[in-house]
Amino acid sequence: MANLMPRNNDLMSLGDRFFDNFFANAGNNEFNVDIKETDQAYEVKADLPGFDKADLNVYYNDDVLTIEANRNDETEDKDEAGNFLRRERSSRSYRRQFLLKGADEDQVKATFKAGVLSLELPKAKNATDDQKKIEIE
Repeated sequence: MANLMPRNNDLMSLGDRFFDNFFANAGNNEFNVDIKETDQAYEVKADLPGFDKADLNVYYNDDVLTIEANRNDETEDKDEAGNFLRRERSSRSYRRQFLLKGADEDQVKATFKAGVLSLELPKAKNATDDQKKIEIE
């Protein structure tokens, strides 16, 4: 009668698996991005659900496109007297960079609708390929 629980039902390992699964994506500091290159431009779409336009910063400098998304949330529950029953704060921050050579930084267009950031980076008309062929002796 001392063996009421089967040996293979180890509650400690269940707890370990629970926390492993719970925190599996906690360190994920990325968001999904699609980049399409045409002869005339780069087209970028970044999925940023839950963010507002004010949470985003986009930069293009030295052929590098940088997309940053930062958000701070605060939730408060108070009783009738104004005392806190619950107060929670959270913060999310993402940053991705992409090498997109030869874009005309003065002509870049950006829109943000339904959690999707869309960018069009037209290529500069006089952009040259910086690739230099090295002759092998």
